[in-house]
Amino acid sequence: MSNSDEPEDLDDARVNFPPVLNGLDYLESTVKLLSGGEDVPPQNLKYAVLHLAAAVETLLKARLALKDPALVWADSGEYNEAKHRTGHFTSCKWGEARKRVLRECAPETTLLAPRYFNALAAMRNRFAHVGVQESALTVEVLTTPVLDNMLDFVRTDLLPLVETDEVTAAEEAMERLRPALGKIRRLVDLRMAPSKESLSKGHISVIACRTCAAFAVPISGDNTTLTCLVCHTGMGTPRDAAWDCAGTSAHEVGQDGGDSPVLSCEHCGEEETVTRVPADTAVSKAEERLLCLFCGVDSVGVCSFCFRAVLSFAIPESEMCSDCVETTLRNF
Repeated sequence: MSNSDEPEDLDDARVNFPPVLNGLDYLESTVKLLSGGEDVPPQNLKYAVLHLAAAVETLLKARLALKDPALVWADSGEYNEAKHRTGHFTSCKWGEARKRVLRECAPETTLLAPRYFNALAAMRNRFAHVGVQESALTVEVLTTPVLDNMLDFVRTDLLPLVETDEVTAAEEAMERLRPALGKIRRLVDLRMAPSKESLSKGHISVIACRTCAAFAVPISGDNTTLTCLVCHTGMGTPRDAAWDCAGTSAHEVGQDGGDSPVLSCEHCGEEETVTRVPADTAVSKAEERLLCLFCGVDSVGVCSFCFRAVLSFAIPESEMCSDCVETTLRNF
């Protein structure tokens, strides 16, 4: 083959995976492998175990390196910068890495009990050395809590410490994986578990996340940010979220004219917090809900006089709320 057949930029190709981005790459791969909905292929489950195990070890050691590279070594007292840079050293095992993160870096960090990581490590070793014969359910149940824990660890304990030249790439990696989180059935179940009892009793309402599509954004009854329990995407305050769900803004509606898709709520009195959202079948059988994102109450319709979302019509035929009926009667 002549030199002209070679890619011109062959010498410029680079493999660039600093510790944090390396761990995030393994994590992103794990999410992609598990996001197959109900039927994840067995091969995907195998590689998910291998890549998740690599992600845990890499991310924990990346956190240690941010504090002190010597903490990554099995014997920190033998640390040598030149050997560290070339990888000619024995690093601590990931069980020890977990202990050191909690002891040396951030005691408040939430990491799962060792048994979860030990079980993942054992299955990883079986895949690598002796083979595995397990049900798909076993593999999913084993990987899901560790994946969930690592996603939280990255978001709360790692990304805030990443240097400026890497932080953009790290945030982009997290943004790429978020849409797939809603397709990991076990992860959705795990993150929704704390609110399932309340949802079943109708005590709170949820809306679908516009990022991962999971019905996992609980309405809290105050002006705090509405946040997806699955992918942790924030939708802003109830008013912000209402306009987000409507797919427009007050400015655009003001410019273009026409009726506002975002309404005030008769029940709680909040303005611009009611919007139309897809129904959560666990709460409502309707295809669409006219829902207040502040108080979580469904409205039956819009008063044709005051244009509020209302809980009932005093005169159904005229679509008037009780306040407007009283006002009209007083005028006669």
